[in-house]
Amino acid sequence: MATVDLSNLGVGSGLPLATLYNNLETAENTKLTAITNQKTTYTAQLSAYGKLQSALTNLQTATTALGKASTWNATSVTSSNTAFSATTSTDATIGSYTVNVDQIAKAQVLMSGNIDSSTKQLGGTTTDGTRTLTITQPGTKEPLKITLSDSQTSLTSIASEINKAGGNVSATVMKADDGEYRLFLTSKSTGTDGNMTVTVDGDDTLQQLIGHDSTSSAMSVQTSSQNARVSINGIMIERSSNNIDDALTGVTLTLKAKSSADESLDVTRSTDATTKAVNDWVTAYNALQSTIASVTKYVSVDAGADSQSTSNGALMGDGTVRSVQAQLRSQLTQVQSGSYAIMAQFGITQDPKVGSDGSTGNLKVDTDKLSAALTKNPEAVQAYFIGDGKTTGLATTMGTSLTNMLNTSAGSEGVIQSAQDGINATIKTLDKRYTATEASIEATMARYKAQFTALDSLVTKMNSTSTYLTSQFSKSSS
Repeated sequence: MATVDLSNLGVGSGLPLATLYNNLETAENTKLTAITNQKTTYTAQLSAYGKLQSALTNLQTATTALGKASTWNATSVTSSNTAFSATTSTDATIGSYTVNVDQIAKAQVLMSGNIDSSTKQLGGTTTDGTRTLTITQPGTKEPLKITLSDSQTSLTSIASEINKAGGNVSATVMKADDGEYRLFLTSKSTGTDGNMTVTVDGDDTLQQLIGHDSTSSAMSVQTSSQNARVSINGIMIERSSNNIDDALTGVTLTLKAKSSADESLDVTRSTDATTKAVNDWVTAYNALQSTIASVTKYVSVDAGADSQSTSNGALMGDGTVRSVQAQLRSQLTQVQSGSYAIMAQFGITQDPKVGSDGSTGNLKVDTDKLSAALTKNPEAVQAYFIGDGKTTGLATTMGTSLTNMLNTSAGSEGVIQSAQDGINATIKTLDKRYTATEASIEATMARYKAQFTALDSLVTKMNSTSTYLTSQFSKSSS
């Protein structure tokens, strides 16, 4: 509100008009305080619904994970292997395989002859002062082409330019002794597809120092390339890489060394991923109960108190919250049609005790019982949560409920969005009321000021007249 100058009000009349004005203004402003308090309450409710929405979203994420077949089809390698390691995906077939690594894949390494300096320019005379170094590999679509100037033909410069080009070849210069330097070229890919052909166009001198092909070579083969060869159940396969992901479906082999004997690769169903998914879901469900307890908390006050405790939850007694909680809890008690009809059969029960945060209906997990169920009959636990994937199965039905609750699409808003929309609409209405009330108060106080100013002027004149008459009477009597 605008600040009003009251410094001269009441000075002439002697009346406490400034104090009276301030008291009236304070009384009028209580109308704004009431609106502000209402807005604070609704803003707190909006924040509480945000917390509830976040907890529901976390539960939805955990529930969705339980409803995915990939969660239940996780596999792992239980064998310990020496010549290779293996990882699996959800589409791997459970079974045991005999594996024997015949040879691992190697990358080709070329080595130049002895050069007496690493910085001496080795190139010959060219027409335009440049030459083109080309490295070709069968497994690389485009050859690596590098233009070298006259000042870039030393071993150090050649290696630097090759490495800066970012191709499938790395280069290094090694010093053996003073006056003995060699250039090494190493294919970044293993197998014969990484074999290198090196040519220098436009500079025969440099070609004779670092050129290499299958018929003639200035560079020698320091390490010969070779493909990986591995026998799986007696069938020999050959690949250019030591990482083989297309031999067994869902299994990636990483070859490390030649086998000294046959090794067994054992692929089994993994309970770790499933156990984590179940525990994550229980944690998310309990976190939701904790959030509900927080936003609906009631703190008793002394008998006869006129107001509620300020520690009460912003959504205390809110029907929407209670409806959400009741709907989800009711699904926990629905009997499923599979071998496991209720969660308690595989180790998940509701805790009858009230949590330290006031939450109720929390779930607890019997780790041993759950582990035994996932080991002996994982399909039954999966059926309990997934059901037919449409209308049955706890994760399926709860997932549908959570999706509906959290829906934000126009015309199909869920209960959370609807509640938030209602609160936002109320807050907008309160903002309008605040603005209108503030304008009304300003008009009222302006009217009071005008009236007080007129009263001050009138009383001032009356006081002046009284003083004058008193003076005259005093003179006449004397």
